[in-house]
Amino acid sequence: MRICEVMSSPVVTVQPDTQLKDVAATLVEHGINAAPVLDASDRLVGIVSEADLLSLEVPPGPGSVGSWASGHTAREVMSQSVYTLTEHADAAAAARMMLRHNLKSVPVVASDRVVGIVARRDLLRLIARSDDDIRAELEGRLKEELDALQRLSVAVDGGVVTLDAAVSPLGRRLFEGLARTVPGVAEVRTSQAAEDDRR
Repeated sequence: MRICEVMSSPVVTVQPDTQLKDVAATLVEHGINAAPVLDASDRLVGIVSEADLLSLEVPPGPGSVGSWASGHTAREVMSQSVYTLTEHADAAAAARMMLRHNLKSVPVVASDRVVGIVARRDLLRLIARSDDDIRAELEGRLKEELDALQRLSVAVDGGVVTLDAAVSPLGRRLFEGLARTVPGVAEVRTSQAAEDDRR
């Protein structure tokens, strides 16, 4: 499953100059653990999390007290190095990345724009899916692939089979596997026009 199918959108964001108390209120109000920080041009410049805010309440040393005075705006506490995902990233790969880097949420970007955010709870929903939901999705995907395969135009020249229609990577693998069971098939190709259609 792709990230675009599980991410939350639109995204709750803050600006670099947002006051920390307002950032905290935003996280609490929306029940989220982090907010991307966008500049005036809506470009991602950082992310501020619960941990960034809570660290201000932890006394830095003996005899001192935590204070919001150590950072007044999102700019002063945000992480500027931000892990991101694309809409088409695989959800399983995203989960591995989040675990490896101990991330609770990751912005999803298209070009340089934030289009969504994925949190651990979003990925947990995949694990918690019912058998009926899983079966329905499998049946839907199978129907899509079969419909696409039925629309294929196939040419054969000298034992070389050429597909003359765009087909998904899965559909291509299915077709190639089937074509190789036919005696006399030497190779399976996709026409250039079909390749161009897929781009």
